[in-house]
Amino acid sequence: MPQALDYYFVLNSPWSYLAARQLGGLVDRTGAALRLRPVQLPKLFAATGGLQLRDRPPARQAYRLQELARWSQHLGVPMHIQPTHFPADERLAVGTVLAAIEAGRDALPLAVAFGQALWTDNRNLADDAVVADVLAALKQPASLLAEARDPRHDATLAANTEAAIAANVFGVPSCVIGNEVFWGQDRLDFVERALFSPAG
Repeated sequence: MPQALDYYFVLNSPWSYLAARQLGGLVDRTGAALRLRPVQLPKLFAATGGLQLRDRPPARQAYRLQELARWSQHLGVPMHIQPTHFPADERLAVGTVLAAIEAGRDALPLAVAFGQALWTDNRNLADDAVVADVLAALKQPASLLAEARDPRHDATLAANTEAAIAANVFGVPSCVIGNEVFWGQDRLDFVERALFSPAG
């Protein structure tokens, strides 16, 4: 039976974007059962002692930009490390991802494409036209855009956030396998090893 891999993320996180780009290959290699679980980051931070970016000391904010530039170059992923539309109102895009999940579709390509729209293409995730373009490029039904606005997705995001808190997740992206938490896109090597481990 495939091991469950819970992936907690937000589209506003560049680290989530970099992780999502790598998850497809990881799943192919390990056979893991990936569960995408977008969260409400302010609530997660409030419960676990994290600070939103705007509230962090200048030195930490500056270091984040240096690290983003390094990882962008290291992974060969062009990025706007200070995109125009950041922080984005990601509700429409996240709702589209959740609608795809509900429909039984593979939503990982959507999460990657929305990350690319924000972090590589410097586009606004709150723009209907941007979301429609992403759906069209992936040959996903346009109806997902209308379904993205269903208020039931708020309940799903809240449930995902509570599940993350219960699993001791404190930041994004985080992968959870059983009782183990792996925080950061730079921990995916450990995620893969854990998935290959008989103990999980």
